[in-house]
Amino acid sequence: MHKKLTPEERKSQIIQTALQLFAMKGYENTTVNNIIEEAGISKGGFYHHYSSKEGLLEDIVKILIGNMVTIFKEVDACKDMSALEKTNEYIRRVNALKSDKLVETSALVSELYSGGKNIQLESKLYDFAREHIVPIMKKIVYQGIEEGIFKTEYPEESAETYIKLFIMQQQEVTELFYEALQKKDKKILEKIKRRYSFFQKLLEDTLGLDRGSLVVEEVMGGTAERMAKALF
Repeated sequence: MHKKLTPEERKSQIIQTALQLFAMKGYENTTVNNIIEEAGISKGGFYHHYSSKEGLLEDIVKILIGNMVTIFKEVDACKDMSALEKTNEYIRRVNALKSDKLVETSALVSELYSGGKNIQLESKLYDFAREHIVPIMKKIVYQGIEEGIFKTEYPEESAETYIKLFIMQQQEVTELFYEALQKKDKKILEKIKRRYSFFQKLLEDTLGLDRGSLVVEEVMGGTAERMAKALF
């Protein structure tokens, strides 16, 4: 006899099933009926939680980026921090969040974006970030300009570019890390560290920071090395 799932457990089952199908077939080629059949649930069971596949997609995006929003809000609320300290604290906290479930996160992101199959998901991810994270980053950039730390003539554009670069880099690096795990190839890890170095330079240039101001290489590169020692 199958255990009766709670509403939250059923919702999680639908999401995980959808993610697996999106990975195999792509978002556009996956139907609601595919999800229902694979999950072994009734149509009513699906539509109790989601009115459409698009609604399910929205939920997945919120899960993917929701923790980042929470961290950004918590860091921004730290009134005794400078803008640079806030920016680096955000990097540390996001990295810590990923490190807890790095293998699972790497696999998920790699599957979702493999071959650029799910452009609609990526677009919604950026839209959600633009709505919920960019406004907070704009405040931090203006704070940094007032403090004389950030040097940019385009504060709003810099904030938007910073967030887009950050999300893009997270996607690319997690794909590379998952590839390294699958192939057991340490050379890919060296590529990841080089990517972090380049990424830090891009972010510092975007915000008008001096070289070495951010902790991307130190924090994220360090995590990659620790994971490599644990997994290879």
